[in-house]
Amino acid sequence: MPPAAPLIGILTVTYNHESYIGPCIESVLQQTYPNWEQIVVDDGSTDKTMQVIRSYSDPRIVPRQNSHRGLEGLAHTYNEALAKSAGELIAILEGDDLWPADKLAQLVPAFSNPNVILAYGSVKDCSADGVPSRGLSAYVRRRQRLPKSVLFNTPRGSTGIYMTRADAFDLIPESTVLIRRTALERIGGFQYVPGLCVASYPTFLRLSLAGDFYYTPQIMGFRRRHSGSASIRSASAIVAGVERYAREFLCQVPGGVPDADIACINESWRHLGYAYQFTAGRVSLVEERWKDARAHFVRALSPRWPRTFLAALAGWVLAGLHCNLERTLGWFGKARLSSAVLPDQRPAETRFPR
Repeated sequence: MPPAAPLIGILTVTYNHESYIGPCIESVLQQTYPNWEQIVVDDGSTDKTMQVIRSYSDPRIVPRQNSHRGLEGLAHTYNEALAKSAGELIAILEGDDLWPADKLAQLVPAFSNPNVILAYGSVKDCSADGVPSRGLSAYVRRRQRLPKSVLFNTPRGSTGIYMTRADAFDLIPESTVLIRRTALERIGGFQYVPGLCVASYPTFLRLSLAGDFYYTPQIMGFRRRHSGSASIRSASAIVAGVERYAREFLCQVPGGVPDADIACINESWRHLGYAYQFTAGRVSLVEERWKDARAHFVRALSPRWPRTFLAALAGWVLAGLHCNLERTLGWFGKARLSSAVLPDQRPAETRFPR
């Protein structure tokens, strides 16, 4: 390890992730960059999550247990974890996600540029049992076509403005980021916005006004997709809160935003309503709630968005036949959305690629 290698503070908030927190911690232990500490906060789990965390004896892993706050209190939980960390650079890794072994080694050098305050990369979806999707998600493919000004936040604010689009609010996947601590502290830490169930989104938008970003197209995180995921369970509330905050942020951009860009942003949010209904239909199919699935797929039918329309139509037909859509989506390289892995169904060995 180079003598000037900064300490990385990894903040992991987890809740009822008994089946996932072990592989999450293992992916940190396998990092080729060794100068890190992981603050693992159990948000009042009712399963054996805390027992799994405490089974690791590496002194770099610091377990903490809180009363349950849920998504609404996520910013406060992250800020408390930040206060316990001595890291010069801060990473986010949720308890059901994973990292490739070279994630930290790949991103740390970006901070040799003093103007860079956030570095991130691509994310790959994987199923509940850790099997990565064969293809790239629509978000990753779209990211490949973006101009450098958006990806690297030059001029400052470019990334934040783009992320106010409904099809871009997860441009920066949480599990892939590293943040310069001093920049995070200058904006007051992780941003708490009443009614918004995510902390990373307003934080990344605020950071986009404070410094340059660094982007690599390499996979820097693996995101599990399962019906028990908090982001899927609370998708409706998250989407509503993100849209509300996005509009507030646009009013804060120095110099304002051109009317043409505002029009494109508004159009993107109209489409998201249909995309959300399609995702809700997928969850209902996985859980064999056939009537609910058909209702969601009907709401996702809009000729203005041909791909969503055709996928929703297929889902509606399959719901009537009491069949699952996930196998079909798997053929197209998408990670299959499966039910959360129960403790007695935990894979003996994760199939996450090392």
